[in-house]
Amino acid sequence: MPPRTRSDGTPQPAVRDRLLDAVDQHLFVTGAIGTPVDAILRAAGASPPSLYKHFGSKTGLITAALQRRLEIWSTVWQDEIDATSHPVRRVLSVYPAMRRYQQEHLQEKWCAFSGTRAAVPQRTPELQQVLDAETELLRSRHAELVAGLGLGPKASATLTSQLVVVYNGLLAQMLREPYEEAIDDAEATALALVESALARRPRGGVTARARESR
Repeated sequence: MPPRTRSDGTPQPAVRDRLLDAVDQHLFVTGAIGTPVDAILRAAGASPPSLYKHFGSKTGLITAALQRRLEIWSTVWQDEIDATSHPVRRVLSVYPAMRRYQQEHLQEKWCAFSGTRAAVPQRTPELQQVLDAETELLRSRHAELVAGLGLGPKASATLTSQLVVVYNGLLAQMLREPYEEAIDDAEATALALVESALARRPRGGVTARARESR
């Protein structure tokens, strides 16, 4: 059987991809994590057997959608890191990465991972694993990038924690104002923290002024 096509003649995505796209849109962009399965199935043009065949359950579908988001987000962020050798720009790379992610990839009204944590207290091991992986990526990657600033161990740990708080604040602020403004404000806050840490750094640390990162 030839693949189904859309009204514009382009191939219609496979049912698995349609389900992932539908759960993204209805749970993470315009709706809520409690959106009924029937609404997701209607949006995907899929049947209940298709959902259970590919994902086993609604929770399995959410887990797969979050895993897809995490893989795309990790790649987008790493691309921004690789685009510069300046240590301060690398530390702040999460913000241009967020702009690209929102504009070019999987938009969200705030944080799909935080929303899932809040709405799904009873989680399967697979869902918990992907949620923990997102947290670990956020913390470990910030720590790795901050290490390039030449701060001492204590100052590096403090700055890393502060930057993680700023990023999480950005995700909440996206519920209150356009994401572009929220990202700009968070980036400015992060830069101020980096500048402050660099001003107190020991000799032999980064010599370029943080302002040059802008």
